[in-house]
Amino acid sequence: MEQQMKTWICRISIFLNLLVITAGVALWLNIGEIFKSVYLEPHAANRVGFFEGFPVKSGDIVMLGDSITEQAQWEDIFPGLPIKNRGIGGDITSGVLARLDGIVAARPSKIFIKIGTNDLTHGSEKYVSYKQYREIVSKLKTSSPGTQVYLQSILPRGADYRAKVEAFNSQIKKIADDLDVTYVDLYPSFLADDGSIRDELSSDELHINGAGYKIWKSLLAPHMESKQTPSTAETADT
Repeated sequence: MEQQMKTWICRISIFLNLLVITAGVALWLNIGEIFKSVYLEPHAANRVGFFEGFPVKSGDIVMLGDSITEQAQWEDIFPGLPIKNRGIGGDITSGVLARLDGIVAARPSKIFIKIGTNDLTHGSEKYVSYKQYREIVSKLKTSSPGTQVYLQSILPRGADYRAKVEAFNSQIKKIADDLDVTYVDLYPSFLADDGSIRDELSSDELHINGAGYKIWKSLLAPHMESKQTPSTAETADT
């Protein structure tokens, strides 16, 4: 009887351990969806609500992108210019495409787009992302032809992202060339020898610090006051 009891206790223990492991795996697999529902979706909704309350006006300069764009204090980076920050943390190409109408309708003077790094993280099908990116630019060119459009490369991340980031950037460059808009290549100025983002510019291999924003400013400054130019790749020595 005692041996039988030990056998049952052992079986129950194994079952409970498997249950805990299964629950842990399920939580790990769904952590992205949990983060999205708890933070990203409410945050995005709040940002969109703010944009509706303080809309883009004709002649504004629009900075459009994800958290790296959102976290910048553009009015401090380029004081005196009519800049609207339209970054949303966690955004991807489909999100930018979905919220483009309000921007296009305002006929901004310039728009600087930097989007795509979260497409890599969220597992978005790359060809869909490229197609949506092209649709963003096509819509701007068609519906607001007077707007100067600047496509910015996405930044380096961890070294294991190097191939993905460079492949995405090559597609952005191709879209810029095909649709005759300006390509601003931020990537080389942020790149470390091992393929990651330079340590002194980021603490999490994704977002950038003040030194990073200073480099970004130096790359964008020539375009802030410039007239329409043909598609080119711009880099800076740092």
